[in-house]
Amino acid sequence: MFLITALVLFTGAAFGQTPSTTPVDMEAEKAALNEFMDKLFAAMQADELETWMSFLTEDALVCGTDPSEFWNKEEFKGLWDQDPPIPRPEINYINDRRIKVAPGASSGVVVTQYIISWSPNIPWRQVYHCIKVDDSWMIDFINIAFVPKNEDIQTINAALE
Repeated sequence: MFLITALVLFTGAAFGQTPSTTPVDMEAEKAALNEFMDKLFAAMQADELETWMSFLTEDALVCGTDPSEFWNKEEFKGLWDQDPPIPRPEINYINDRRIKVAPGASSGVVVTQYIISWSPNIPWRQVYHCIKVDDSWMIDFINIAFVPKNEDIQTINAALE
């Protein structure tokens, strides 16, 4: 009986079907993520706050430039409700956005760098972590940071003393 059970298990393992995986077209996923970001930026430029917020997951986390700035989606949205409202700055992108899609294309990272009218001498970098939700891209994390040139760091530190 033990030999027959072992033989049945061995046969099942040897001839059992493994689930097939569909290969992911990474370039198509990068293009889809790039298009998603184009729509996000268009909504931002058009002051379509509700559309812009619809790109964030409900549990999104946004980190601003100040160490105290950690916002959930509602808190981040509330920044636009301030009196007076935050004026939309002029943004000049430094270079093309960088997109990295994870194997399996269930998540990806998008990086943009720019000069903003509030800070004409120190560039900014914005990093978006995106995930697939029901086969659509959504943002679940945004990090906004100053990115001074290495040669400017000593000068900045001296100015803050």
